Amino acid sequence: MIKHMPPWLSGVLMAVVVAMLRVIYDKQETDWSRMALEAVICGALTLAAGSAISAMGLSDQWHMFIGGLIGFMGVHTVRRITVKAVEKRIDK
Repeated sequence: MIKHMPPWLSGVLMAVVVAMLRVIYDKQETDWSRMALEAVICGALTLAAGSAISAMGLSDQWHMFIGGLIGFMGVHTVRRITVKAVEKRIDK
């Protein structure tokens, strides 16, 4: 089934599943709507990262890895890392 999916979709699904499992495992949230929101945002971040993957000329196989990574790290960590990188770039 996964072999017949577009790479970007498998990456998004990976992010959503990993994010849900991480939130449940860490017991960060107990409200299902917040768990779902975290998972959907991770999926959207993965979709956005897909543009960067294409722009850098990387293989479509990177979508699944990036999706798993974003889902594992979570929205707050991705945001913190991104803000630091942008601030560092601006300070140069």
